[in-house]
Amino acid sequence: MSRRALSDNRDRPGSGPVAGGTAIAGAADTRFMKRAIALAAQQYPHPNPRVGAVIVDRDGTTVAEAAHERAGAAHAESLALAQASERAGGATIYVTLEPCTHFGRTPPCSRALIDAGIARVVVGAVDPDTRVAGSGIEELRRAGIEVIAGVLSDEVEAMDPGYFHHRRSGLPLVTLKLATTLDGQIAAADRSSKWLTGEQARRDVHMLRSEADVVIVGAGTLIDDDPLLDVRLDGYSGRQPRPVIVAGSRPIPPDASLASRDPLVFTPRSTDIGGEHVIAGDGSRVDIGAMLEDLGGRGYVSALVEGGSRLARSLIDGGHVDRMVLYLAGKLGLGTGVPVFSGVFATLADAVEIEVESVALIGNDIRVEIKVGG
Repeated sequence: MSRRALSDNRDRPGSGPVAGGTAIAGAADTRFMKRAIALAAQQYPHPNPRVGAVIVDRDGTTVAEAAHERAGAAHAESLALAQASERAGGATIYVTLEPCTHFGRTPPCSRALIDAGIARVVVGAVDPDTRVAGSGIEELRRAGIEVIAGVLSDEVEAMDPGYFHHRRSGLPLVTLKLATTLDGQIAAADRSSKWLTGEQARRDVHMLRSEADVVIVGAGTLIDDDPLLDVRLDGYSGRQPRPVIVAGSRPIPPDASLASRDPLVFTPRSTDIGGEHVIAGDGSRVDIGAMLEDLGGRGYVSALVEGGSRLARSLIDGGHVDRMVLYLAGKLGLGTGVPVFSGVFATLADAVEIEVESVALIGNDIRVEIKVGG
């Protein structure tokens, strides 16, 4: 980012119009917040939030930029203050999420901003974590610091939706990914399904995996496809999502490829496959709600579900799916193989209302992003 001084007062931080005696966000505030969002989006510190910070001096010159890199490491505000040093005095800090007020593995950021002499704090979104939830903003204002909150808050939340969902519900944000023929079959009658979609769509799925804390698969898909559920992208060196297996009535092969990846296995009874086992259910099937509560309690904030018509139906019926990514392959099954969802579509009143958020052509396949429920 350019470090030149801004050309006139209309583009200086805090020079926007005044309402009720309090300055509101101006053009520069929006621009610097966008930069803070871009910094945050490059990191993946879950279960902590993605946070970016930019410090700008009185002349509108950027003196520090930082982002929170991982849980237990310094927060974005502290990193930016260290970069700015004495130039933080009287400056404005743009931070995507409300500064924390509690002691965890790092000290409170609100106190650090006060001690550094920051004059103005522009906040993207209020932190939904009950340990913060507005207290950071209140503490800064009590110290005489001007605070503007809610600048590009929708963009901040869209940059890290899993965190906000998890802190509000205690559950991971669940994305159901499905790939089907254009006429609605996820596999042929012989259960063959590799490859329904083309290379570009499969690469897009790996991008989805790279954004997830865990990738969930049903026992049927595990047995039929023997997936690894890892991220395989050229040049990718980031974290790998932990695989989660939902066991059912069919025995899981102990030599399944996922056994080498320390899977978390939710099962209604004991099983021989390697990994950590959690008994969740009545002995015949896994309690999906209990599984998601367990995952949320472990700090997993985003879950990608891949495959399995029975698992997909159980998730939908239980109201556990927050969003879907549906890949419609450039293929026609021309018959009945394995449908997208198990069960019977008895009457139109049984249909689930959805909101189609985007449709894109990826190679010869169609990607549909869907919001489910409220």
